[in-house]
Amino acid sequence: MSLNWKKYMCMLAAGAALVWGSSVSNVSAAGNRDVSANVNSYLQWNSAVHIELDSAPLGEDAIMENSQILVPLRAVFEAAGAKVSWNAASNTVTAEGKGYKLTHTKGARSVSVNGVRYELDHESVVSGGRLMVSERAVPLALQASLYWNSAERTLSIVSAADKSGGLQMKSPSFEQFGSMPAKYAHQTGSGHDISPPVSWSHAPEGTKSFAVVMYDIHPIADNYIHWSVLNVPATVHELAEDAAFTLPAQQQPNAYFGMGPPPFSGDHLYRLAVYALDTEQLELKDKVVFFDELEPLLKAHELGHAEWDGFFKSAVK
Repeated sequence: MSLNWKKYMCMLAAGAALVWGSSVSNVSAAGNRDVSANVNSYLQWNSAVHIELDSAPLGEDAIMENSQILVPLRAVFEAAGAKVSWNAASNTVTAEGKGYKLTHTKGARSVSVNGVRYELDHESVVSGGRLMVSERAVPLALQASLYWNSAERTLSIVSAADKSGGLQMKSPSFEQFGSMPAKYAHQTGSGHDISPPVSWSHAPEGTKSFAVVMYDIHPIADNYIHWSVLNVPATVHELAEDAAFTLPAQQQPNAYFGMGPPPFSGDHLYRLAVYALDTEQLELKDKVVFFDELEPLLKAHELGHAEWDGFFKSAVK
């Protein structure tokens, strides 16, 4: 599908923010970022990417092919405790760890996890004697979260850990680490800028409100916020599909803007996150465009948070 890039660029560059209510805390926006250059110049991304696994440097870098991150399969999965084996006759690698078995054929554009086949955004390649596979294979097998730090050019892999304070969440519209339906994308092709449904439960004691955020961790997007909702009452435990259309504008510092990855940039990981907060009211003094501009405010009042990740494939013209 094609995208109205002029509008997309304006949305990325400007974001959206509103001020409301009485202040209990505030956060200032970070310095401007050249997102236009990110979108228009892929070649700047095609260099090494550092990798961390649970805060420890992996010792081997990832590479980028047309802004798509490929990680060293053996190094990542052995560091995560898996047994990795190679079958020269079939050109197949197998990684077996706690609760999963991953298989992949060299040069293929897919991976099998526990017998289920998943499409990847790039075929595997051999670089420096290492088999490099799409980063999407990592959360599919390890059930781990991926985080991008543009300042340090680092992809962090964080194993599943209970930092939620008991909070649980999901989106009934797609599986964790699955593919997001096109209707939630930007208004091109089959996209209609419909916000996905989100539900949560088991809020920590003392929760007075919730915040819901959706952002894109891909290096080009640089954690760009596609939707944020603050001051959700503690009695509310879900946002229905297309809730962005009916929620008051002042409650949404970032109006919903559906997925719209630049063509050929591969799968983008979109994170839906719910934060349980110790205050009924938050105020933003300045607009926020990227998640790391909003995160300090959330963390200052966080009792727990939960995440639900989905992938959406970029267009190919």
